Amino acid sequence: MTEKLLNAEKRTETGKSKVNALRKKGLIPAVFYAHKKKPVPITINEKDLKNILSQEHSIISLKLETGKKYKSILREIQYDPVKDTILHVDFMGIKLKEKIKAEVPVTLTGTPVGVKEGGIIEQLIREVEIEALPLDIPDHIEVDVSHLKIGDSVHAGDIKLEKIKVLTKNDTSIATVGAPRKIKEVEEKIEKEAEEVEKETPKEEEK
Repeated sequence: MTEKLLNAEKRTETGKSKVNALRKKGLIPAVFYAHKKKPVPITINEKDLKNILSQEHSIISLKLETGKKYKSILREIQYDPVKDTILHVDFMGIKLKEKIKAEVPVTLTGTPVGVKEGGIIEQLIREVEIEALPLDIPDHIEVDVSHLKIGDSVHAGDIKLEKIKVLTKNDTSIATVGAPRKIKEVEEKIEKEAEEVEKETPKEEEK
């Protein structure tokens, strides 16, 4: 996991109107939470934050106007449900020698044997939860699916990485190769049921 610098300033403004005024200036209200310390209200530049969010997972070094830096990770981001703009951000302070939990994206690699035989690969989950030291957390985890035959699945318990503990349940399916025949049968069943409904509808209207 790489480290990114993000400038921040302590915030004294509170209340809906004052916080909205900050957003109009391109600033995002946020809070920095450190272990056994009082939460620190801060503001960060919206463009700087979006630049970090556009990249892969990273440790964020929050630099206050005093010059002091705090290593942290994003804990929560609140978005406007209508405009999809960032409303508020929470940062959690970390120590490089203390393990933390994180959600890491899963990337499938290879072409399954089952796909070559006509099957269809389906990725069931996009992230897995892990526990590791901050600098050992990867940007993503690659899962090889080239050995999967039709009907086979790969599970969270199949992931084996040094210095990393996978917390997602072992029997959680990450990806599976389905048989095209079963998919076709389901589609035909849905079409048949739809046709039956169409045939019954006119009879009900005549009554």
